[in-house]
Amino acid sequence: MKKILVGLVLVVSILMTSCNRPTDEIVLDDMNKTLKDFKNYEGISTIVVKSNKGQSKYKYKETFIKPDKIKLEIIEPKESFGCIIIYDGSQIFLKHPNISQTISMKSINSLNKDFFIGNFFMNLSLLEEPEFQTEKIGREEYIIFSIDIPAQNKYRWSEKAWINKKDFTPYKLEILNKEGEVNTEIFYEQFNYDVLLDTDI
Repeated sequence: MKKILVGLVLVVSILMTSCNRPTDEIVLDDMNKTLKDFKNYEGISTIVVKSNKGQSKYKYKETFIKPDKIKLEIIEPKESFGCIIIYDGSQIFLKHPNISQTISMKSINSLNKDFFIGNFFMNLSLLEEPEFQTEKIGREEYIIFSIDIPAQNKYRWSEKAWINKKDFTPYKLEILNKEGEVNTEIFYEQFNYDVLLDTDI
């Protein structure tokens, strides 16, 4: 009798756990609300760019303020440590710790926004019913979205992002060429929405 009761309790526990688990539709609704309502984010990003000459790797602190203000503070490589790139929505500013002045660039075409997850979020929000997959990596579950880049070229054709189901923070962003090959990977850590920023962009 004891064994039957224990078995029933286990079955009920499993059923309750599975019933309490949110459906993908509920998760998507919550995610859409988060991506629509956030005002800024801050995080550490590592970007790996692949080419026929090998690969280059950079690490930087990224700050994004809606709709399109961006600040990058380079952490690695060491020779570029402390360099700051700011895009205020209309022009780019470059700051270097060894140079006392700030260089302004009028041409906004030199900034590739496809490298920023904030820009991916904006493009994703324009889609009525984006297609998605799910994947478990370690203990975390992710929603994976693939979208076409609006201003496509043969090197930057589409993007794929892994978004954490639990808190909707990004894990990884991939940029693919026209042949479907990954030429850029961006990994995210210490990512937070709506932080109290010490300086405005």
